[in-house]
Amino acid sequence: MSDVRGKFSVSKVTNHSATSTYVEVELNAVYGGSTNAEDNSYSAATPLGKITMTITNPDAVAKLPIGGVFYVDFTPAA
Repeated sequence: MSDVRGKFSVSKVTNHSATSTYVEVELNAVYGGSTNAEDNSYSAATPLGKITMTITNPDAVAKLPIGGVFYVDFTPAA
């Protein structure tokens, strides 16, 4: 089990293929005020958060569509 878990949604996907082939994916922490009790619970613990990733693998990018919602686990590597 992870030490910390967040819930994030993909808010932006930017293709940067003009100079090289990579995509920037931005995820934001879910926010409360919805009818989803779990979202409200995550929002209470992590009201703000942003993750930005630069991805060069097209298969990985395809799995992160705008509006997609994902759990993000933070587990120590060592």
